[in-house]
Amino acid sequence: MHPVTNEEKSIPIEAFREAGVFGTHSIMYNSAIDTISIKHEAHSREGFVQGAVIAAEWLVNHNESGTFSMDDVLKL
Repeated sequence: MHPVTNEEKSIPIEAFREAGVFGTHSIMYNSAIDTISIKHEAHSREGFVQGAVIAAEWLVNHNESGTFSMDDVLKL
């Protein structure tokens, strides 16, 4: 048995910017036997705007300093 290298453990990630595409996120696993995929496609920027407004409103009510994430905002 040989040791597993970092290259063998890595997952390739590709990012593309396309005009007119607001946000498409895909996760895909391919093997010789099958493919498993999950896809999210934003039809507008409205969801991103709503998230930014929710985060801004949350931040106004918190006086502590630091770095926050949407997990903090959404209490996940």
